Amino acid sequence: MKIENLYQKFNVQNSEQVKQTQTEAQKPSENTTQAPLGRREDKVELSQTAKDIKKIESVLKTTPDVRAEKVKAIKEQIEAGTYQADSKKIANAMLADLLKDLA
Repeated sequence: MKIENLYQKFNVQNSEQVKQTQTEAQKPSENTTQAPLGRREDKVELSQTAKDIKKIESVLKTTPDVRAEKVKAIKEQIEAGTYQADSKKIANAMLADLLKDLA
């Protein structure tokens, strides 16, 4: 029995199988459609949540941080000495904050 001949025969068969596999891998599959070279496009699809977040961000960017009219009105009342703070409303807000912090 000659081992060299079996080894050579095995290598020849394997190299032909590798070539055949490489050729098949280079062929486009039937299930995929490929765009012409140089014309491939990537596609991104955002979830509905991402779209909602984007809408919220755009609304927040256009909404001012401070309600200028309300601040101006309160400043004018303070300067005129007519501003009256609602002590019950303030106390209720303080208690609500305290209860929220304890929970």
